[in-house]
Amino acid sequence: MKRVHAFEFEDQSWCPAVLRDAMTGYISTVMRKTDMLAPLMPKVIDAARATGVERVIDLCSGGGFPAARMARALAEAGTPLPVHCTDLYPNHAMLAATAEGADGQVTFEPSPVDATAVPPDMRGLRTLFNAFHHLRPAQARAVLADAHRSRQPIAIFEVVDRRPLNLVGLPFIPLFVLGMVPLIRPFRWAWVPLTYALPLVPLLGLWDGFVSCLRVYQPDELRALTAGLDDFDWDIGRTPLPGPPVQATWLVGTPKP
Repeated sequence: MKRVHAFEFEDQSWCPAVLRDAMTGYISTVMRKTDMLAPLMPKVIDAARATGVERVIDLCSGGGFPAARMARALAEAGTPLPVHCTDLYPNHAMLAATAEGADGQVTFEPSPVDATAVPPDMRGLRTLFNAFHHLRPAQARAVLADAHRSRQPIAIFEVVDRRPLNLVGLPFIPLFVLGMVPLIRPFRWAWVPLTYALPLVPLLGLWDGFVSCLRVYQPDELRALTAGLDDFDWDIGRTPLPGPPVQATWLVGTPKP
């Protein structure tokens, strides 16, 4: 199936923060409850150890759960590193809550950070979880080129897939949203009417979830995006996730010695 960069509500600057925060909160809650990121943590740990970085710069952090999961995995592996969250549209409440519950190992940038032009003082292993598909090819290439130019390692992970078998569960997303919204922390009462009376959150979650699958880059497309970015080792592949028949895709780039 050919990649389609269709319209996604979460990407729009005019999307109300209350809706965007509900959707990023829902995704973080699903990741937390299923621990679907566990199979990806060895890639983060290996990249951190191989490059000797002193911290992780998480780009497009959303609700911040991947940052907390990374901090825990790194500490358990004997490679404790601080993780700094950034986003173009920071979810301040959720990022603050994530940082508060991480024993000082997670911090966040309150100002917007563009993943295609990371400030030079933010040095470390750059990570993106389930966010790379939001970028058109030129933007995606710019994210990789910025890491390459700064000689900072980068690890990108997607937990959705556009192959037909992985699309069969999409119609159930509204039901998952209905069940997960009460579990989002910190909780906002404004989400209740927008979820159960006027079901905007479930419907937007369904649409954006479907479009996310259509947008995901396949391994061969990721290889094409790295063409010409020499002096880096590029590791690209897939790994199964727990639960439904979904495979995560990864791209890890590290500077050659």
